[in-house]
Amino acid sequence: MANMIGAIFGLTFGVIVLANVFMPTVKGTNTSDWTTAELALWGVLGLTGVMGIAYGVAAAFGIV
Repeated sequence: MANMIGAIFGLTFGVIVLANVFMPTVKGTNTSDWTTAELALWGVLGLTGVMGIAYGVAAAFGIV
């Protein structure tokens, strides 16, 4: 049970950092001179961050 509580605290911290630091940095970057491939990879970066949080939630509750 203590391990699950620690996982929940870790996930809470991860969601706060993702929402307040990571995503604004990704979305606020000036990409006007980038190629289409660079823009696509930059878009995948945000998706990867959200998927990492989803994986963390699943791992905390023993789904994966």
